[in-house]
Parts: sequence; C-alpha cells; structure tokens
Amino acid sequence: MPFDQIFKELLQTFFREFLELFYPEIAGHLDFDRVTFLDKELFTDIPEGSQREPDLVARVYTLEGDQELILLHIEIQAKREREFSHRMYEYYAMLWLRYKIPIFPVVLYLTPGAGGLTVENYSTRLFGHNILTSNSRL
Repeated sequence: MPFDQIFKELLQTFFREFLELFYPEIAGHLDFDRVTFLDKELFTDIPEGSQREPDLVARVYTLEGDQELILLHIEIQAKREREFSHRMYEYYAMLWLRYKIPIFPVVLYLTPGAGGLTVENYSTRLFGHNILTSNSRL
C-alpha cells in the first residue's frame, strides 16, 4: 500500500516532532542528533520460516549516551487486528534477541476512533498465572 511508505517517510522526517508531541517524557531523554534508521530489518518467523519486517526501527542514543531502539510500527487499517498485540510482542522479542538493548514499541493506528493514546497489553497466562506481559504504546 503506498500510504505505508508515505507515513514511514513522514515519520523519519518528523521523528523528533512525533516523539515530542506524543511522548514528551521519552523525547526529553533522547539525543536526536544521533538517530539512525535501520534499513530493512528482516526476521525469520520461527517455526514457519517466513520473513517478517517491522515498518520502522530507529537506533537512538539517550542524552546520557546509552543506546536505545524505538520500534515504530505503522498500521493503516479499518479496524484493529485481534492478534496485533501478539505480533508487536514478537517484533519486540526479535529486536531484543538481536540487539539486547532497551526497546520502546509504538503503534500508530491511522483510523478514526482508534481510541487516542493508550497502552495495549499482551500477556501469556498458564494455570491462571501471568507468565509474560508486554506493553505497546498506541
């Protein structure tokens, strides 16, 4: 879809402004002079082996000099997918396994009535106990 590429380019161009507008507490810790967008981050979906590609991944340094990864996943769709939080967790896990540095996952839904800024949770339960919980910023 051509809109996907347009929004990726807009977010790259206005990356700082996007974070300052929606996540000022995070943006205040980042060194925007040292942002690198990672090109074509591909992952193999185990066990199927199909390739998966997050929309936009930026390596950002904090003002303290630490490396951070910010995962921006742009979803342009009429409604939320039921399993989307699971997919975001998979991207998070694959980025963590590759880089082993903190990751701030963000989802941008470009649909009316998406609910504004919120946190979406993914959790795995076993015998009534939370085993794993992951949050994505929306």
